[in-house]
Amino acid sequence: MRNDERLIYFFDLFIDVNKQAASPPSARDVFAMIETAFKQSQASLAVNKTTATIQIIDMRFDDVQEVVTLYFRYADKRGADVYFADTDANTSRVERKRAGEGRGFGAHLTISLRQQNGMPNIYLAMLERANGVNSTLVLRLLQSILRELYRADENLFTCDDISGARDRNGIPKKVGFRPMLELRGLPSEQFIADLEEGSLQEIQLIEDKEARQFGAHAWLNEKQSVVRLTPGPGVPGVAQLWGTLKNVFSAEAKKGFNKARIKFRRADGQADAVEVDAETGALLDQRYVKAKRIGEIDPPLDECADNIVNHFAVLIEAELVANRK
Repeated sequence: MRNDERLIYFFDLFIDVNKQAASPPSARDVFAMIETAFKQSQASLAVNKTTATIQIIDMRFDDVQEVVTLYFRYADKRGADVYFADTDANTSRVERKRAGEGRGFGAHLTISLRQQNGMPNIYLAMLERANGVNSTLVLRLLQSILRELYRADENLFTCDDISGARDRNGIPKKVGFRPMLELRGLPSEQFIADLEEGSLQEIQLIEDKEARQFGAHAWLNEKQSVVRLTPGPGVPGVAQLWGTLKNVFSAEAKKGFNKARIKFRRADGQADAVEVDAETGALLDQRYVKAKRIGEIDPPLDECADNIVNHFAVLIEAELVANRK
């Protein structure tokens, strides 16, 4: 990608909890706790044990716009050295890594601190595209930070027991919990067009389960239940199919199916498949996630920086605010 343009992906950040008796905290509370870990230099994750690391190297809150922006750096010691060429002068050079260094890439993530209207515990988020810094790794790092905080103090987050339980003195019972985060990609117009202009092949409704022994075989565990559906006559046409499928998935989510897999053939004949969060219709596959290209960035951007790049961050923040519901 050119140094004066960037691609940003649109996501819903969903906040859940690890205890059935607890209620989810706000995004503001979650990222305030993540900021605590960041300030204590506890905001990094080894992607593999010896060569690659992803970490938060900067973050800031904007309480006026109700957003938080984080800057992630991914460094890989196995990354190829950078080669530069001057085709007019017919010269070239390679910038070699020094001992202990890794090839670095950086990306901004901006998250709304205000829930989407009518969507409890869901917050709009935008992630800059960068080599190595994808939504999966970002989520792994955020979850790792919260997991370590919870391991050190299981009452770091507390709330009243949602069942209304009270102690012997009539005081609401408190529950300690850990926030659980998901980044769910918003579907792009291209995905909807590919689906509706092609042909639907199969739908799989998936229920993830807590692993349990399968039958009498102690060495086998049941982890998923899958229902396969095939389309018959009367499949909804263009401008109707995606909306109809979302309604089907939402209804089935209430029965315990948390994911759906759509298999379809595009208009060019190519087979494709995509996984969807059943409750919200958000994509769990970044290939078809909604994106926007931001161009004419001045001054231009490097592959990585040591902190939030303010003149670019304000562009993402403005984009998020403009698209927030």
